[in-house]
Amino acid sequence: MLAWDKRAVEEANLFNPAFCGALIVKAVEDFGKKATHGFSFPLTFLVLPIVLHRGTREALPGSTITSLLPWLQENRHQLVDFPERVRRLKPITQEALMFSIRHDVLTVAPDGSLHIGRTKIPVTERSTESFTRETRECIDRARFLGRWLATAGTTATIMASWGVAP
Repeated sequence: MLAWDKRAVEEANLFNPAFCGALIVKAVEDFGKKATHGFSFPLTFLVLPIVLHRGTREALPGSTITSLLPWLQENRHQLVDFPERVRRLKPITQEALMFSIRHDVLTVAPDGSLHIGRTKIPVTERSTESFTRETRECIDRARFLGRWLATAGTTATIMASWGVAP
């Protein structure tokens, strides 16, 4: 990763580790509301490529009633460059994870799964009043994605469905 002063302003703003970490944390948090196990570490690499990509984010279903596999069958165009997006955003995801773990917002269990840490992030309904519509949408879709992935099957199945491997 480039030093912050060497990054383009747009890149530094959109891909800053606090914001990207918050999106991952919200996915992990809502995953935990539906699952009986922790958020699989490899799944974190799907969050940003899905949530930050406007076309994919806006195409996501409105509720978890729509299952992942049927949705992907109907929205195959979302898979066209998805593996490349995952590859390009891998360093951003890693940086966001390191930031979140370092600040105890996320913790890693002995089995490698992610859980919510002791430090709470201030992304609440009250604080979102100052966010842009797109920022609120990203947070909302990250939460949805966590709940959706909790019922979508094994990590291997989810990753294969999106055309990537852990």
